[in-house]
Amino acid sequence: MKFRVLGIILGILLLGASLCFGHGDEEVAEDQVAVKSTGYWIYNDIDQGFAEAEKTGQPLLIVFR
Repeated sequence: MKFRVLGIILGILLLGASLCFGHGDEEVAEDQVAVKSTGYWIYNDIDQGFAEAEKTGQPLLIVFR
């Protein structure tokens, strides 16, 4: 019983924190447009990513979603 109450309280606190500090869909969309327009991030083009990594001599980070 004690763990159930503690779990409920913790869940409420985490939910409140996510509502206060979470990004809205509009903010995420704006960030995505800003990142793509700078050309700094390569999105959905593995060949371009490998070419850029080879050119700069830096490692390549690939994220699978």
